[in-house]
Amino acid sequence: MNQLMRNLLGIFMLSAATLPMVYSQSLKPSRQTSNNKTGRVSQVLQQKQVEGGLLIEEFSFLIKDFKMDHQTETNNLNISISYRYLVNIANSEYPDFRLLAKDIEAFLTSYPNEGDYWEIVNKQLTALLLKKYPAITSVTSELKVDPTRLDPYIRSSRVTRERPSVRSNRKRL
Repeated sequence: MNQLMRNLLGIFMLSAATLPMVYSQSLKPSRQTSNNKTGRVSQVLQQKQVEGGLLIEEFSFLIKDFKMDHQTETNNLNISISYRYLVNIANSEYPDFRLLAKDIEAFLTSYPNEGDYWEIVNKQLTALLLKKYPAITSVTSELKVDPTRLDPYIRSSRVTRERPSVRSNRKRL
């Protein structure tokens, strides 16, 4: 019964975290066509202002059930990554999200500091992605860690990192 309640709580938390999706009026949500390990859970968001023609593009994806040996245990992670592109990005500059996913998996597999808190791991991860992918102006990473024998709680860390020039150019709402 206790395991059932944990599973239901986990499903509820994951569902609640994915609810706040935003679509512009001119777009319809795309259907999820893949249930593979690196599920393409995301849409490109496009916001346009009538007068200014402002275009903001974002992309996100989910790495589901990634196993990582950390803090003396094997942990099951669900990793949600979202990022914003440069304004007026050229078609040839869009990064393939599968390369980001592989970089994330390689980073976590070889993470050197076994005792680091998840927040520290996540900060290092966002720094890596911004450094390696210049077409990305900001990145948000959420690590959701399932309960383990030593830590019977669902935990999560959410980190957003922006390039310094992004803050000064952000339009005030």
